[in-house]
Parts: sequence; C-alpha cells; structure tokens
Amino acid sequence: MKKAVALILCVLFLPTLALADADMRRGSRGEGVLEAQQMLIELGYLSGPADGIFGPKTEAAAKAFERTIGHRPDGRLNIAELDELDFLWCDATGAMEGDGLSPEELAERYPSGCSRTDDKPGAVDFCWRHFEAGAVTAKLRLPGLPDEAVRLLAARALRLWTESIGSLYDEWEQENGAVAREQRALFETSRAQQRAAFTGQYGEGSAEALRAEALWLAEICVDRCFDLHTAEGNGG
Repeated sequence: MKKAVALILCVLFLPTLALADADMRRGSRGEGVLEAQQMLIELGYLSGPADGIFGPKTEAAAKAFERTIGHRPDGRLNIAELDELDFLWCDATGAMEGDGLSPEELAERYPSGCSRTDDKPGAVDFCWRHFEAGAVTAKLRLPGLPDEAVRLLAARALRLWTESIGSLYDEWEQENGAVAREQRALFETSRAQQRAAFTGQYGEGSAEALRAEALWLAEICVDRCFDLHTAEGNGG
C-alpha cells in the first residue's frame, strides 16, 4: 500500500519516466532517458550534463544505482528499476510532499501510532503521521548511496522528524506539562550531544554525520510516538 501511494504521487510529477513502457539501455534515446539522467545526476550517480542519450556514463550510473537497490548491475534499467529510481528521487527531493491523501485518509490506512516490529534498527510499522518520514529514513539505510543522495535524504528526514518530535512533545505537554517539559529539555541536551559525537566521528557537515543524526532522531521519535499513541492501548 505504501509503495502504491508513493507511485501515484510521483506519477503526478514525472509522467514520462513513471509511465515508461520500455527498458532503458545503452543506445536508448529520448525524454525518458533525459529524465532518468536528471534524477541520476541529482542523486549523485551521474555527472552532467543530461543529453537524453543512454551512453557508457549513464550505463555506469545505472549499474551503481542497481547495486544500491540490490539488483544485478547489468546497466539496463527495467520498468521496476525505473520505479525505484522514481521513488528514491521523490523521497530525496520532496517532489511529492504535501500532496495526495488527506490526514483523514491517511489515518484510515495506517496505524494510530508507530510500533517496532523487531529489535533491529529501522524495523518499524510507521503510523499515519510518520509514514512519509519513515519512507525517507528507510532510503538512508540503502547501501552504496552517493553522498549527494545521502545529504538530500538526511536533510529532508531531519526536517520531517524535527517537526514530528516537536509536535509529539507539544501533545505530551497538554497531558502532562511538567514531565513533558522536563523530557523535552533532556531530549534537546541529548540531541546536542549526539550531534557533537557524530561530527567528531564523521566530520562536520559530512553526509555520514547527517545520516547518523537522522537515523538517531527517527528512533527517538518512534519511541515517543509509541508512548503517546500505542502503549497501554492509547488511541490515535
């Protein structure tokens, strides 16, 4: 269901690529190739300019992208792989943000609160408030992402999760003001410490530092969401 919603939204923005009806390979030409190249450039797989011709550089970029999504790197982008490129580009750039289903429609399709499905990091069933942030964050766990893709995804994930954690603490404060304010202060201190640690480990402003902070913040937000909307039978 989540991929179906994402595909519908991305199609609104990318009619040529999203509706491509043929594989793209070396020698392919046209608007579809041009759009695929533009996405690969924005995500850091390909150095420009885009020319609409699927040549050796585009083939190499396609292979690198195929490795990221766990496909055999043959340098031919089939329909499913073009969909995956579409999804990744949409998540990284926010092309579909703010469009599509209303909060009420989302609430009918997704849980009232986030919950963990496993002890592994990232194993989460996201609620209707956080499924978009969760989709962006999941992409950060893909292997072999170029730094540019990591920066785009992490920046968007950090913004979405920062907005979400603020909303959760605001909601908590309405129920238990003193405790919520104390916990928010502890969170802000912990976040500053974590950011400093990631900077020290990976370098200030580095793609890896941004990725680490985004993944950490997602875990915190999921826990707070569970506490407010799922634990002990709380409703959404």
